[in-house]
Amino acid sequence: MKFDALLTGLAAGAATALLFAGLVVQSPGALGLALIAPVPVLLASLGWGSKAGFLAAATAFIAIAAFLGSLNAGLTVLLSAGLPSAILGHVAGLARPIDGPEPAPTPFGKAPAAPAMDWYPVSGILFAIALLATAACIGLGWLIGYDPSEVGPAVAAALQAQSDASGVSPEQAAELGRFVVAAVPFVQPAFLVLTLVICLYLSAAITRLSGRLPRPKDDLPATTTLPRLALPIFAVALAACFLPGTIGLLGAVAVGSFSCAFTFVGLASVHRRTRGRAARGLLLFTTYAAILLLSFPLLAFMVLGLFETAKPPASPAANA
Repeated sequence: MKFDALLTGLAAGAATALLFAGLVVQSPGALGLALIAPVPVLLASLGWGSKAGFLAAATAFIAIAAFLGSLNAGLTVLLSAGLPSAILGHVAGLARPIDGPEPAPTPFGKAPAAPAMDWYPVSGILFAIALLATAACIGLGWLIGYDPSEVGPAVAAALQAQSDASGVSPEQAAELGRFVVAAVPFVQPAFLVLTLVICLYLSAAITRLSGRLPRPKDDLPATTTLPRLALPIFAVALAACFLPGTIGLLGAVAVGSFSCAFTFVGLASVHRRTRGRAARGLLLFTTYAAILLLSFPLLAFMVLGLFETAKPPASPAANA
């Protein structure tokens, strides 16, 4: 590893640890900083190579564990931000030369032209994000010993303690507590997928502006898809949700991750299909405003993403 990559990895790991430390010590405004904790690791991996990214993840783990004197705190930052970001940066940087004719000879004194590269597809990157979010949430759940039968009464008790001030009856507080506990296995992985996608997009944009990103800019509306393997995984996970115990929790986590990934595919389809239309800006504004205000349109875009993934790829003749 080059010296500049070594320094970058160490600095990025320290930055991730600082961003995440506020959440561990429960300081005000810590959630917003923790959400961008993957960015330094991704910057190191995309701009200085995979080794720098993994070094940054290890540095963040060691820094949090040493500063707080807690191995669990270090594992929390490693599982939720460090390791997924390092793996994601590695996957996004995968490429292989395209087989083709030998490049033409270059004039004397000029550098030879770089070979054309086949980069890891966006569909594979989004699929990796869904898998990483699923694995990370399962690991975090195991780390904290998540048990709905124990967490449910604790959440209900916390809500009931505030029922007098908020005017919520104990029965309503208990019902809300059960809903929160049931929703967490779905919402947490979906939120992690959203966080990783946004952080990867921002990190790639920053690295590209600095001139250190070798990967060319992707046409996201045209390339944001999922491999068809995601469909049986989603179907099995959805069926597992109806089973009791640990199997049901694992299924819920996978459903949450892949639901968010399919939603991105659906939204990309809307961007692609509205290209060249006069009212495109108004349509996209209305779409995202409806999502922010109502939330349930996300279900429609998830279904659209499922349809886009299930349909056969267009033949070359159809695109000609």
